[in-house]
Amino acid sequence: MTDRLILDDVPATAWDAFHAGRPAALAPELVRCWARSRALGAPPEGPRPEDVLLRGDALRAHAGPVELLRAVGDAILDRATARVADRDFLLLLANADGVIVKTSGGGGFAPTAERVLLIEGACWSEDARGTNAIGTAALDNRPTEVHGHAHFGRSYHDLVCYAAPVRGVDGRPIAVLDATSRLDRADPEIGRTILDAARALEELVRLHAYASAGASVARVLGRSLDRMREPAMLIEAPGLIARANASARDLCGANLAGRDAKDAIGVDWPTLVREALAGTPGGCALELGRGSARRAWRLRVDPIAAPGGAIVAVLAVLEPGWTIAAAPVTALLPSRSAPPDDAFAAIVTEDSAVSAAVQWSRQLAQSELPVMLLAETGAGKELFAHAIHRASPRAAGPWHAINCGALAPSLLEAELFGYAPGAFTGAERTGRTGLFHAATGGTLFLDEVAEMSPAMQAALLRVVETGTFRRVGDVRLERTDVRIVCATCRDLGALVTTGGFRQDLYYRLKGATVRIPPLRERTDVLALARHILADRAALSPEACDAVVAYAWPGNVRELKSVLSVAIVATAGAGWIELRHLPPELACATAPTTLGDAEREALVRALTAASGNVSLAARTLGVARSTIHRMKRRYGLA
Repeated sequence: MTDRLILDDVPATAWDAFHAGRPAALAPELVRCWARSRALGAPPEGPRPEDVLLRGDALRAHAGPVELLRAVGDAILDRATARVADRDFLLLLANADGVIVKTSGGGGFAPTAERVLLIEGACWSEDARGTNAIGTAALDNRPTEVHGHAHFGRSYHDLVCYAAPVRGVDGRPIAVLDATSRLDRADPEIGRTILDAARALEELVRLHAYASAGASVARVLGRSLDRMREPAMLIEAPGLIARANASARDLCGANLAGRDAKDAIGVDWPTLVREALAGTPGGCALELGRGSARRAWRLRVDPIAAPGGAIVAVLAVLEPGWTIAAAPVTALLPSRSAPPDDAFAAIVTEDSAVSAAVQWSRQLAQSELPVMLLAETGAGKELFAHAIHRASPRAAGPWHAINCGALAPSLLEAELFGYAPGAFTGAERTGRTGLFHAATGGTLFLDEVAEMSPAMQAALLRVVETGTFRRVGDVRLERTDVRIVCATCRDLGALVTTGGFRQDLYYRLKGATVRIPPLRERTDVLALARHILADRAALSPEACDAVVAYAWPGNVRELKSVLSVAIVATAGAGWIELRHLPPELACATAPTTLGDAEREALVRALTAASGNVSLAARTLGVARSTIHRMKRRYGLA
C-alpha cells in the first residue's frame, strides 16, 4: 500500500464551477474521482433525505465480513484509537461496501461526527456520498486522504479524512480503516497511523489464513521480518524470541532465536504485552548496543492475538532516531508498587445491587480466590473481570481473556494448554505455549465457561486443583500460577443437577460469586441513560417512560446503541422524543401497566406533599426508604 491518493483542498469557487459545468483548474485525479461520483449518482449537496441507517440484523450482516478483524485485531484498533483520539480524530472501520461497522475515539470532534452521520450503520460508499476517503479508498484499493472542498458533497467541506484499505489474501479490500476530523486538525501523522494500522491488520489476516491452512506463524512472519530494514523480532509467549532479522542479530547478538526478550532487549513478556495493548504513541525508548555503539532506540510493539483475544505473540520493531530524553521502557508502565487508579471507575451506577456487586468485587480483588461472574450478555462481565484484575496484587502481571463458547473444543484446548511439537497436522515445529502458561503471574478470564465440553471441564479441573497441566500431545507436566475469573449467563447449578456441568469443577470455580443484575432489574436505567448522553441530548418525559419501561434484552450494550442512533435522529436538536426511539421502545409504553400506575401514584403523593418524602410515605402507607427507591426507579430523584 505505498501508492497513495492525496486530494488536497481546493477553492470553493472551483467546486462550484465543476458542479455547474464550467471550466475549473483542478488536479486530474480529483476530476477523475468527481466524474466517477457524478456517474454513480452521488448527491453533491450531501446525504439524500431518504438515507436510512442500518440497524439490527441488517447492520450485523454488513459487519460479518469484518468480524475477523475484530476477533484478531482489536488491540491494533484500540492502539490506533488512542493515537488519533488525542488529536480529535474519530476512528472508523467500514466494510468493503463503505458501511461503517465500528467507531471509536473522536475527542472534541464526536458531536460533529454524529451530525454528518459518521456513525455505525451509515454508508459512505462513493455512490452514497461521492468522493470521500472511505468510499474512494475502497474503490481505488489504495490509501486515500481527502481535504475540505475535495469532498464531492458540500456537507463534508469542513472535514479531513485519512483512509486505507485492509486487503485480504487475494489483494482485494475486505475493509477500510479511516480517521476523520475537522479540516483545521489535518495532520500527516494521522495518515501514517492509519496506514500502519491497516498494514498490521492485513498481516494478521494473512497470518490467520495461513494458520487455518496449517502453516507456521513464525514461518510466515519470518519472510516479512527479513524484508524489514529496522531490527525486528517475533516474540512469542512467555517472552521467547522465535525469529529475528539480520538487523536485530547485528544489534543484539547472532544467536537470538530461543533467547528470552528480557535478556536480549531488557523488556520482559508482561511489559511487552502491556505496551502492545497500551499503544504508547510513538513507541517507547530504550538503549541497546555494546560499548561506544550503544544508542537510543524507539521500540514499537504490535500484538498478535488469537481469535479468543489472547495475545500469543508480538512483533517488536526497533527504530532509530529517538530525539527526546529517553527513559527505560519499564518506567513508562505501572509497577506493582505504584498506587493504582480506581480500577472500578468505569462501572457507573446508582443502583444498590450493582453498587453492592462493585463493593464485593473490590474485596474479592485483594484475595486469590477464583471468582465466578453471573450475568447476561451485555451486562458488563468483562468490565468487572478486568477491574478485579487491575485492583488485585496481580495487576502488574498479564491479563488474558477467552470466550470458551466461541471455539471448537480442540481449538480451545490448544489455546488454553498449548501443544507439543508435531502434536497434530500443521502444528508448528517448535510447538506452542497456551494461555495458562502466558497468564502465569496474572489473571485468566474464562467467559461463557458453561459451554466447555466434558473433556475440557476435566482438564480445567486438574489445573484448578493442582496448578499443573499438559500441552496437547505432550507427556511432561507444566506448572502455572494464575488466578481464574470465569463468567456465564447460564444457571450452572441447574446444569450440575442435569449432568451438563461437573459438580466438582463448579464448586472449585465458584470460590466467590458476583451477580451482575441485568439492566431491566436495575433502578438506575434513566440515570445511566443520562450519563451516556452527557450533554449531547436530553430525554423528553415520554422518552424517559419508554427507557424505563423497556426490558433491554441487550442490556447496557443495547442502551448505548439506541441512544447513539437517537442523537443522530434528532438532527442536532438535542431533544430526544419518543419518535426518535426504536418502535419496540414505544410499544413498551403503549398499555397502562402496574408500573405506570405506581409511578402516577408516587407523583401525586409527592406533589400533594410538596416533595416531603415522609408525608408522601404516610399517604401511600409505605416506608420512606420505599419512596426513595421508587423515585430512583422512575427517574424522579
